[in-house]
Amino acid sequence: MVLERGSFGDIIEEKLMLTITVATVIALSLAGMVLMKSRSTDSAQLEQPRPALLTMGVQIICGNCSGEGEHPVKTYMNRYGTCSQCGGASYLLASAVAANSLMARAVRVREAQIASSHGRVIPFEVPGSRALRSEEKIAV
Repeated sequence: MVLERGSFGDIIEEKLMLTITVATVIALSLAGMVLMKSRSTDSAQLEQPRPALLTMGVQIICGNCSGEGEHPVKTYMNRYGTCSQCGGASYLLASAVAANSLMARAVRVREAQIASSHGRVIPFEVPGSRALRSEEKIAV
């Protein structure tokens, strides 16, 4: 009795592939169970998920949510470079606004000092002083 090589070899090859597949599935299942059992809860890990949008220490005055009051509401910039409250991209840096207000305050103080000098010293750069200088005559 002569068996064809192709059919006998195919049967052995199929059994071998089935055995390898079953062994692989069993090995992966065992490895997964061992990993799940050996995993311990670390007390240093966070219990709650982190927030989706982290804010940075950059204060902004958002055009959308600054409000209508005399002093605008300040918010923070998120990691995407937008407002953390509304996600708007139209904003000013709060530090730039504060610097401009300080400069304006310094100019007002200087003008008040010049005005309170009672005309003893004529400043060089007072608005409208050119018109006054041309009309004044200085006694020598």
